[in-house]
Amino acid sequence: METLLAKYGKITPLRAEEEESFKGLASTIREYEPGKTLVCSELDGPDQLFIIDEGELFASMELPSGARAITRLYFAGDIVGTANIPFEHATHTITVNAPSRIYVFPRSKLVDAFTQMPRIAAIFYTFAAMENAILNDRLVSVGRTRGRERLALLIMEIVSRHGLMGIEGKDQFRIGLTQSQIGDAIGLTEIQVNRLMRELSEDGLIERENGRIVAIDRDRLCELAQFRNRYDDLDLEWFKDDLGTQ
Repeated sequence: METLLAKYGKITPLRAEEEESFKGLASTIREYEPGKTLVCSELDGPDQLFIIDEGELFASMELPSGARAITRLYFAGDIVGTANIPFEHATHTITVNAPSRIYVFPRSKLVDAFTQMPRIAAIFYTFAAMENAILNDRLVSVGRTRGRERLALLIMEIVSRHGLMGIEGKDQFRIGLTQSQIGDAIGLTEIQVNRLMRELSEDGLIERENGRIVAIDRDRLCELAQFRNRYDDLDLEWFKDDLGTQ
């Protein structure tokens, strides 16, 4: 829960009662192993939401052809499942992708928190809008750029997500996805991902070692991907003007 509080505190300093409200969302914490499906698209009702204390998850959609598209990546401090809230059935499947500790709570508690503390709703909305902007960036990349650019964008997306929370080093991280899963996220085959990873490494943009990636040349990666760090682009003045801060 501390990771979530630190993440939301990046928007505006949380008041004591707001921190308590977040802590009150979830009293149940569970541990999951990789491969566990928490929500299955079109089968499960989206009653539960999840806060990642430790670990990694992803959201995906299964296509009639049997192929899979990975749409969202989740890390420590993220609230997972919010895109499913308004619907009778889940719009995507949520899968655990690394050993994880996860708080579980009913979506009705989120409504209570929003009603009692509007600033929480505003912070929550800010992150939801930012996640949508990141997803839109990746969709544009998949639809209009070559594989090399798509891979560079995904790498920088993960670097920026880790950097927000100070996870690991500023420019190095465990990718957390198999090459097949990377392909599912950017519309490439596993063979194409393998080749492009090798090319980026040979060109001195990244280094790979034991499942970790180091972004050696962030400037070139950003230029290649036309990457825009949405976390650095936030305009938080409206919190000061309309909601007040401590």
